[in-house]
Amino acid sequence: MRDGDAGTTLPVATAAAVAARPAAPAAFDPFPDREKVPVRDLFAALSREADRLSTSQLVRDEYQRLIQAHGLPDDSTLFPDYLRVRIAFEATRAGGLWGLQWRVTDQLPQSDRIWAQWDALVLPADGALPPSTAIAECDELSALFAVVAHGMGLSSRSRVGLFWPTSTHTVAVWTIQPAPAGSGNMPAEVRIVVPTSQIFLDGAQSLGTRGFDPWTQPKVFPYARRDIAEDHPLPAALARYFVQQVRRHASDPQGLLQTARNRREYDQRMRARDAGEDRR
Repeated sequence: MRDGDAGTTLPVATAAAVAARPAAPAAFDPFPDREKVPVRDLFAALSREADRLSTSQLVRDEYQRLIQAHGLPDDSTLFPDYLRVRIAFEATRAGGLWGLQWRVTDQLPQSDRIWAQWDALVLPADGALPPSTAIAECDELSALFAVVAHGMGLSSRSRVGLFWPTSTHTVAVWTIQPAPAGSGNMPAEVRIVVPTSQIFLDGAQSLGTRGFDPWTQPKVFPYARRDIAEDHPLPAALARYFVQQVRRHASDPQGLLQTARNRREYDQRMRARDAGEDRR
């Protein structure tokens, strides 16, 4: 799937508010004394981080604004789903917390190649990760988001799938089914756009953007493909870094996360240009 112009815009928050690259991850170790970590353990650790995030008043306030904007009543299942969607989105988007770099690849809309790149990642002796951990385009990123969100565990009310706002671009959509009886009125279905890259969007757009109308596609089919086996072993240094990045940054304000994302993607593009790797 060939994307349009990335069009990264800097910044959203004050430029001085964030560094181009995050500082060293937090000291806690989710996988002590491990050399390999099964994918299921990574998802379980991320799910625990989502539960931990539920105590953040800032995150709850952002959640309230999102559901109000979409006419959703609050209930006991929706907030945990939001936390998992939020983490999966910020982690797997282009320029996000896990170092995914957008580039045209002309690959199938699935995340297999991303997992393969993570398997092949050569880490230096000090365990530091490169600024880009894998290269993928819009449909691969959207599939990865779906795999991670489902892996963390969503309720039966939430589905995540792929949406084509144009014939050459893919993002994800979080589809929310009606609430249980007695928990309030809502439309038959609510669709929230998950912009896994900024293609055709300005640098301010994030989870829930109105830049695309998800109803232009009659049905959003859930992405249920198992791109990676649950017992597949990942390098522990990589899995550790992924969880540490979520622990460190998932509770940041959305504007701050967006500015950091924009800066990381800008730096990735400059490095690719200098190396003669920018294909656009």
